[in-house]
Amino acid sequence: MRVLFFLIFVVLISCGGSTYNCGEIDRKFEKDGAYFFALILDESGGDNGKDGRVYGDVSVDKATYDLKKIGDTYCKEE
Repeated sequence: MRVLFFLIFVVLISCGGSTYNCGEIDRKFEKDGAYFFALILDESGGDNGKDGRVYGDVSVDKATYDLKKIGDTYCKEE
């Protein structure tokens, strides 16, 4: 499942023309001493009216991790 999210994230980054990728922080987590945000990069209604969310994980430093809250917008500079 994480591989799928990673592939979607890579495609979004490679196809985007902007220098920033922004999203809403859905989750915060730590793994092996590194800090991450799970961002909602896109949210649409989908074909049958159900939410279709596209997620991407971004690595951040501890200060940013502590400063931002779930629901905040975070932009990752490319």
